[in-house]
Amino acid sequence: MAEERISISDGTLTLNCGKEVTIETIYDYKEQVEKESESAEIQIVIADLSEALFLDSSGIGFLVSLNSRLRSINKHMYLLQPSEQICKTLELVRLISFFTIIEDEREIP
Repeated sequence: MAEERISISDGTLTLNCGKEVTIETIYDYKEQVEKESESAEIQIVIADLSEALFLDSSGIGFLVSLNSRLRSINKHMYLLQPSEQICKTLELVRLISFFTIIEDEREIP
């Protein structure tokens, strides 16, 4: 993983996505995120998009798949501080309302 990092603390898995969320950047950590997020200890996944400037179809697919899987096992996923550009991309593909977007981790119930 280059800029991407996965951290776990107090039942929360945080995925720092880096500047681009693309097939190339998610390849190295996709399996680890999926495995870790299914752990009984993890209840919340935060995809930190605060540095992300570009999201391609593979990145969107990864986020959608992860969010769907988490919902099916009664867990929660949040997108943290997505840029205006990332939000526009999600709006264009009509997925903005599929995600819970937060500006600060303190917003998590």
